[in-house]
Amino acid sequence: MENTLTMRVFLALVATLVSSVSSDAGQMASPPTLRVDAPASLAAVAQQVRRFPASHLTSAVALSGLVSTGPPIDVLLIAENSGLAQNTPPWISGFADAKRNMVVLFPSRARSYPSSSLETLLRHEVAHILFARAAGGQQLPRWFNEGLALAAERPAGLGDRSRLAWTLVRHGPVPLNELERLFGEGQAANQRAYAIASALVRELLRVHGETAAGQVLSLVGRGHTFSAAFEMVAGEPVQVAVSRFWNRQRLWGRWIPFLTGPAFLWMLITVLALYAIGIRQRRSAEQRRAWDEEEEAETRRASGELPVSANPDPTDNSYNVH
Repeated sequence: MENTLTMRVFLALVATLVSSVSSDAGQMASPPTLRVDAPASLAAVAQQVRRFPASHLTSAVALSGLVSTGPPIDVLLIAENSGLAQNTPPWISGFADAKRNMVVLFPSRARSYPSSSLETLLRHEVAHILFARAAGGQQLPRWFNEGLALAAERPAGLGDRSRLAWTLVRHGPVPLNELERLFGEGQAANQRAYAIASALVRELLRVHGETAAGQVLSLVGRGHTFSAAFEMVAGEPVQVAVSRFWNRQRLWGRWIPFLTGPAFLWMLITVLALYAIGIRQRRSAEQRRAWDEEEEAETRRASGELPVSANPDPTDNSYNVH
């Protein structure tokens, strides 16, 4: 047993060292070449996609760990009135076919969560192609693949955090096998799965470094299972890393029921009401003070203490007849 454990640790160190050396030996690969095709009705959108800066794909390239991004990737823009669009669930805004080196985008759906624009959608799907190439076409867990693509696509946003918080309140921690299942269970479950996968993979990258992703993909491409590859790179089983992630969520998640509960809401309403009352009282006091000063001035003027202007301005409303 001890010899087996020692060998596993040795292999993990060797794999990590080899991957690190190969990553550091050369410069990061250039972004892949994209070939955009679209029907005439989407010609203007196709021109827009062609103008997207290639430099915005470098995050996906870096996470993949590739030293060469490979052949060009075909980007197909699909109109909503096409048969493919009508046969694709409306919450799916795009997909990648790594075997055909092809990305399919539905531009009119580009702002559907988890993407926020057509450009971020493009980055997401191109990332999938690169990750598949890095993994040698081997199967990757959906949660890891999607979470990594989201990390390549854009920084985490308020929508991701809100959805993750709501998942904690409604469902609590989600096991990996259930997370995989959520991706195929309709729009609400699909979006929930994306929010969890995004946060989980970003946490793994934070703990183990962004180069760890490419190292895992490389080992998978050499024939290792994902679980074995992850443990060799991270030095811990994936289940341990996932449990730590959920434990971190619980630390701040304990406040969520209170912050979303009726007690906090009533307290917030009370504070806002008291603040509004305070403002109203201050304004009323200022108004009364102004009235008192005006009344005092009129009294002094009537008694002759203050002179009345001999040539009043006819535009001054105080001299107008009402």
